[in-house]
Amino acid sequence: MTSQSFLDSLRSGVGAFAQKVYPNLDERAYCRSRGHERNARLGAYPQRLALPRISGPSSAPHVVVVPYEGDAFGEWGPAKGNFYFEVAENLRDLIGTDKVSVFQVEPGTPFHKWHIDLINFLNDVGATHLITHIEADPATRGQEWTWDSALDLMKKHWGGVLLGVMFDSAYRYINFKSRILGKRSANFMVVDICMPMNDSMVKGRTEVGPVNRPMSNATLELLAKRASEVPKNFDVSFIGVLYPYRIELIEQLRGLGFAIAVNPHRPEAELTGASSRANQPSWLDYMSGLAGSKATINFSQSSAGPFEQLKWRVIEAGLAGTFLLTDDKDRTRLFWDQRDYARFDGIGDLPQIMQSWLSQPAELALASERFHERAVHLARTDFWSSIEKGLQLRGLTPISDSLLRH
Repeated sequence: MTSQSFLDSLRSGVGAFAQKVYPNLDERAYCRSRGHERNARLGAYPQRLALPRISGPSSAPHVVVVPYEGDAFGEWGPAKGNFYFEVAENLRDLIGTDKVSVFQVEPGTPFHKWHIDLINFLNDVGATHLITHIEADPATRGQEWTWDSALDLMKKHWGGVLLGVMFDSAYRYINFKSRILGKRSANFMVVDICMPMNDSMVKGRTEVGPVNRPMSNATLELLAKRASEVPKNFDVSFIGVLYPYRIELIEQLRGLGFAIAVNPHRPEAELTGASSRANQPSWLDYMSGLAGSKATINFSQSSAGPFEQLKWRVIEAGLAGTFLLTDDKDRTRLFWDQRDYARFDGIGDLPQIMQSWLSQPAELALASERFHERAVHLARTDFWSSIEKGLQLRGLTPISDSLLRH
C-alpha cells in the first residue's frame, strides 16, 4: 500500500475514529509507508555509486537553485512569474552571479538519475546551500516526491544546507513530508512563503516564514515600465482564484452596490473557480490588471481552511501601485506600516472602509506610494535576508552577512 493509500484509509471510516483517539496516527502511518517506499527505491540506484565522500564545507558560499519548473516549461526569464527564476536572479543581484548556480531537471528524468546528477553538480560547483520546492520533485507537476531519498545521498556525499520552500503548509499532509526531512537532518530548514513555521518541523527549531516574494532587478524594471503605461480605470478589483468563499463575498459586495472588477486583466468569464484558473494570461498582463485599479481586495484565508496566510497578492498590489484592502490581522502588519493599507474584519465593514478611502484620492495616492516603495524594498531584500537570519539563528552555514544589511 502506498503512503497516499494510508492517508486515504485514515481519512475515512475506522481510520477517522482512530485518528481521534490517536491524533498523530495518520502521520505515523504516513512516515512508515514513506520509509518502505524509500527502501524500495534503493534498488533503482547503481550498485556502486561513484559519488564523492563529504570533505567538509566549502569556505566560499555558493547557492544552487533547483527550480520546480525550469526552461522546459516555457516561463523561465524575467517578468514571467517563475518563482525560482526570481529566487536565483534576486540572489545574484545581491551577492554576485558567480555565487549562484541553477540545476534544472528535465521532465521525465528518473529520480535516481537526477539525484546522482544533482549530488555531482553540488560538489562540482562547491555548493554550500541548495534551495528548492520541497513539496514535490522538480519537473513532475506535483506527481512525485523523492526528496527523502535525495536527502540520504546528500548526507553521505555532500553535507550542505537544504532549504525547502513551501507554498501549501496549511495542509497538514504536506507538512508530513517536510517533517520527515527535518527529523532526519539538522541541515534542513523550511522557507515558508505564507505562514510562521518555527517549531513546526522539530520542537525548538527555528524555521523561516512568512517571507515576501523575491523579484530580480530585471523583473522590477520591466514591471515599472508596464505599470506606468496602465490607466487606473477601476475603483476596486479582486484578482485571483475564485474559491467558493471568495465568490460569496464578491457577490455580497455587488449586492451592496459596489462595482468590483473581477480579474480585469482577462476576458469576461463566468464567476467560477474553474474559469479563473483556465487560460491564464502572462504575469505582466496579470500585474497590469492590478495596476489598473485604485484599490484591490485581498482575502487571506487559505484554501485548506481557516488559516491566515501572507498572500502574494499583498506584495503584488504594492509593486503594481494599487491600494490594499485586506482582511488579515497578523501578516501584512509584519512588513508594512498599518497606516498605508486598510484592514477589514468582514463583509459588514468593507463597504464603509472602501468608500472612506476612495473619497480621499490624495490620501489614497500617498498611502499607495508609501506601500509601493516598501514593496519594492521587500521584493529586493526580504526573501534572502530572512533566510540568512534563519541560518544564523540555527547555527547553520551562512550565505553572506551582506544580506542583512540591504
